[in-house]
Amino acid sequence: MYVTVKCNQSLTVGQVVAYSSSSDQWEIASSISEEISVVKSTPENNGTDDNPEYVCKITISGPVFCYASRDIPTQGGQLNIENGKVFVDNSLTESPGFIAPKDINENDRVSDSLVRVVLR
Repeated sequence: MYVTVKCNQSLTVGQVVAYSSSSDQWEIASSISEEISVVKSTPENNGTDDNPEYVCKITISGPVFCYASRDIPTQGGQLNIENGKVFVDNSLTESPGFIAPKDINENDRVSDSLVRVVLR
């Protein structure tokens, strides 16, 4: 499921984002303590040249592809966030989702690669 929201113009597809009340837009997420979503479309100017207002689609739940901040183990695991990217943290008692296990035909999942994630 996705929605269209105001967002920072520098976001890229696959980044994890959270709402910032100070800027009234969606920006790169830094932790799982906030409600998170994943950028689904490249930000576009929905305003004017003199008064730009960038919007993008974000996925709020379900399967998505996100950038990894660290190497991801074969078995996947509990989802954690840093700098708009995901990593496995199985020490968490609660998580907003999980990183899927490696597909049999998939290359090793290293830092900055896209990985399958399911958002709850």
